[in-house]
Amino acid sequence: MAIKLIATDLNGTLLHQDQQFDRARFKRVLAALKSIGVSLVLSSGNQYAHLQQLFHDVMADNLIVVAENGASIYAQDQLIFDGSLSTKQQRQFVTVDRQQPLFKQAYVILVGSHGSYTETGAPAKLVAMARQFYDNLALVDDLAKVRDTIKKISIATRPEAAAALVTQANDYFAGQLKAHDSGYGVVDLVAQNVGKLPAIQFLATKMGLTADNIMAFGDGDNDVPLLQYATHSFAMSNAPAAIQAAAKHVTTVDNEHDGVLATIETQLLNH
Repeated sequence: MAIKLIATDLNGTLLHQDQQFDRARFKRVLAALKSIGVSLVLSSGNQYAHLQQLFHDVMADNLIVVAENGASIYAQDQLIFDGSLSTKQQRQFVTVDRQQPLFKQAYVILVGSHGSYTETGAPAKLVAMARQFYDNLALVDDLAKVRDTIKKISIATRPEAAAALVTQANDYFAGQLKAHDSGYGVVDLVAQNVGKLPAIQFLATKMGLTADNIMAFGDGDNDVPLLQYATHSFAMSNAPAAIQAAAKHVTTVDNEHDGVLATIETQLLNH
């Protein structure tokens, strides 16, 4: 069946190490995809505001943005899916879960609709790093006093400890929240129905598509469910061996050499 939807991860996949990409080539590919009726989905753990800034000059009608690990889906700058945490879930985390041994020593960021929030006293080095990825990061004395709608909760840990934290968190929340390894030592907590795969399945249902109509690209653990689902899935050549094994194919070139764009050109645009 014809491919009608392409979903790509960003960091380590579409983007270079410096968070940039070949903008002219991207625009050419996007225009060519539009001419054959294909939509491109940018799928990321980043906030929508951050992605707007990063892609501000290449936005198009056939570009869809999945932000906050699937908690928000935007098409033509309109929110078409909102997977925010409930007020009850938010309060439960900041008043009860935050105090559990699992999270007590963790660096926590609440990612909201209007900004991001972490606790006063967080290490200055970590705050400086976080400001590169979290927009409007505010330091607050008490997370329980935050009055924003929370999309996800980010937990910073050592990269080598992330997988274990995901398992422990999913055991602890027992279906109330879902933990995803977002890479680089960040574990995201989201609503149970939220994730990169659920986001693409939501779009597929909305567009009347099946897995056979979907191409997907990724390089990390949180991309695996989507890579296993999409009939035309590609792990990046720079991805770990376990991620490559989960996909149907591996790109010929890595993210630093625009492996996503090159594959789309070869597979769909006859370049």
